[in-house]
Amino acid sequence: MVQQRRLFNPETEMTHAHDLLHALLAHARPVPAADIHAFAAERFGEAARFCTCSHQDLSLDELLPIMQAKGKLVLTEQGWQLNFAEVCAH
Repeated sequence: MVQQRRLFNPETEMTHAHDLLHALLAHARPVPAADIHAFAAERFGEAARFCTCSHQDLSLDELLPIMQAKGKLVLTEQGWQLNFAEVCAH
């Protein structure tokens, strides 16, 4: 089982996008697009706000296209999944 590390920043009350990526990795299968909000809410809370290394205070709907544009997430017919080749280790 993959151990999830949390990058949550209590000062900003934001969850780092890497936490979502690690949650998807631990899930080990695509998350259907219709279920991605419930998936994130279960792990990070209904009101979760996200940040990346270059963006702050994002909703999940704002974060997903950024991660997709960076090639870190891919939306397939099965759902959202990691692009392992593009996931950084920091």
